[in-house]
Amino acid sequence: MTRRVVWRAAALVVAAVGVVVALTVYFSTQTIPLCLETNVPTWRAPTDRALHRFEVVVPDRALCFFDQDHDNELIGAMKLPHIEGITAIAPRDGRLALRYGDGRAALVDLTSGRIRYGIPPPPPPSDEVVVRNPALHVAYETRRGLLGVRVLALPSQRLREVVTFEGFTWNPHFGPDPPDHGLSLAPDRPELWVVDAPNGVIHLFDVNSASPKRLVELRLTKPLSGEESPCASRRCARLGWLQHSADGRYVYVGDSGDVFDTTKREQVANLEALHQSRLLLEVDWVDGKPQFPGAVP
Repeated sequence: MTRRVVWRAAALVVAAVGVVVALTVYFSTQTIPLCLETNVPTWRAPTDRALHRFEVVVPDRALCFFDQDHDNELIGAMKLPHIEGITAIAPRDGRLALRYGDGRAALVDLTSGRIRYGIPPPPPPSDEVVVRNPALHVAYETRRGLLGVRVLALPSQRLREVVTFEGFTWNPHFGPDPPDHGLSLAPDRPELWVVDAPNGVIHLFDVNSASPKRLVELRLTKPLSGEESPCASRRCARLGWLQHSADGRYVYVGDSGDVFDTTKREQVANLEALHQSRLLLEVDWVDGKPQFPGAVP
């Protein structure tokens, strides 16, 4: 009798495991919509000579085009066949280079949609984030193990000071490291924006002088925790990223999805593709051709 019960229990366990495995395979193979939204039209590049400004977000398998001039509406998606595990992007000769997989790369023509595989890859991502302020001869840097911003003298790279966030703490054993994987200097005003992932805020500083002065904190609507999904790379943990639009109107927060109006200093949108990616850049169409304002050469 006991042996029969044991065999029945074992059979039930095996059956349950089989169901779980089958469901896992089923759900994992379901088609995830491009840009994490349904019914997104296929990307079509502008053909007129008017100025068009787009924020391009790169989750796995797609390029997602958000119209900056129309409330950051998702207006198109470009599928990236055979490209998974994207870890870095960079402009190159008017096109977009992607680093993916185990150091492979592809070059995407944003106008025609053509993809060239097997090119030299853009540099791998770095844990250190550096933004230069040539007007004040300083650079701002964040790095692993530090909740705060290092201010460096240019061109010597000598450390001038370390700016911390008064009233905010971080336990290195919990949360992302580096904790401040995002810096952005406003193009139209002396403001420095800094991600604080463990505390779920953006710190704003006045940088009229070489020593940053604290202005205000803006809370994120989605925390920088957990992992991006879908994600086929080894860098799926949400670290964050920051980018101003070229005109200074918006700040985009990678891995959170929040979009802030810089004048009102308030969140105005959350983009799901941006919640699942920290790879983004602005692409403007000028006279029918793409340009990358603000991109680091």
